[in-house]
Amino acid sequence: MRHLLQMMTNAPMMMTIDSHQANFELLKQFYQNPSLFLGGDSGGREDTFCHLSIFGPTSHRFNGLDANCNEILSYRDLRQSFNALVQDDSVKNIFVEFDGPGGEASGCFDLANLIKEISAIKPVIGFINGGSYSANYALASACTELYASPHSMAGSIGVIFGRREMHNDKETVTYFTTGEAKADGAPNTVLTDAESDRHQATVNQLGASFFELVAKNRGIQAADVQALQAKTFSARDLLTHGLIDGIKTEEEIHTMMTDSKHKRIVAEINAAHESETTDLKAQIVALQTSSVTQATAQTELAQKINHLAKAAGVPEMAGQLIEENANEEAAAKALKEAAAKKDEDISLTSGLESLKEENYDMQQLIEDA
Repeated sequence: MRHLLQMMTNAPMMMTIDSHQANFELLKQFYQNPSLFLGGDSGGREDTFCHLSIFGPTSHRFNGLDANCNEILSYRDLRQSFNALVQDDSVKNIFVEFDGPGGEASGCFDLANLIKEISAIKPVIGFINGGSYSANYALASACTELYASPHSMAGSIGVIFGRREMHNDKETVTYFTTGEAKADGAPNTVLTDAESDRHQATVNQLGASFFELVAKNRGIQAADVQALQAKTFSARDLLTHGLIDGIKTEEEIHTMMTDSKHKRIVAEINAAHESETTDLKAQIVALQTSSVTQATAQTELAQKINHLAKAAGVPEMAGQLIEENANEEAAAKALKEAAAKKDEDISLTSGLESLKEENYDMQQLIEDA
């Protein structure tokens, strides 16, 4: 656990000073006697009506300190939870409840950016229900829509860096911050100006990224975010500064979730009906097109059969062939056979007539003799 103590005093944090000092003390006690912190359910908090809760302090990788002493959530676990929800087709809008003092800076912006990306795929509705400060608010600001209960608080948008010193067994911690109110209540410490400048430059750089993140997510100016001086605000003031989209009670958020589900079901029914109507229209158009094509083809075939029948010298057969739905090949064959038979009949008739004429002449000759 020693590395956790170092993390609390040698890495930039995005959390309130009270939370920083409280968790620092808890970590020291945990290191001295871990058995005091056993117990509780490490599977996560279930006391929320939303799909996901981000309660308590957050860290980059560490999970520990159960619910009895403000369980610490890791950004990695939260990332997995968000990814699972975005892949769940039964969840159309992701509702997230926020209530936490902040947490470690490392990993926070990455998770906030992921939430922003997810909100482009599936709406993420955030609800501040209690207090959402620093890193906790950084995550909340990335939601598609963000609301707060009437008496919730949020803010402390800034970075804090703690430097731990030991002098004759006396421990002091010096804090470097963005915003004059970020370290309100911190104890006085001894520190050189050169080291102070270096730490302050690091904090300022990270703080500027935080301001840009909130400004981008909330559609406001980074300078306006920085001007808030890491102060905390009531729900009404959060709305005034453009940090939330509205104020709603738990009941209103629950109703919003229910209405959202109802609207989704109605939309799916309407979409299915519209799809069926579109398919039916397409079938009707296809049938009409097919009918026109078929009629045109039949007309052209009838004209060809008429032409063939006339050419073959049997025009009287055209109507019969058309009525029998004969194709062009069959009609040509039938007309050819009919024409040949007709020519044969004509030849036979002509022979008989010639024979008759010859017989007639012979009789005449006999009579004449």
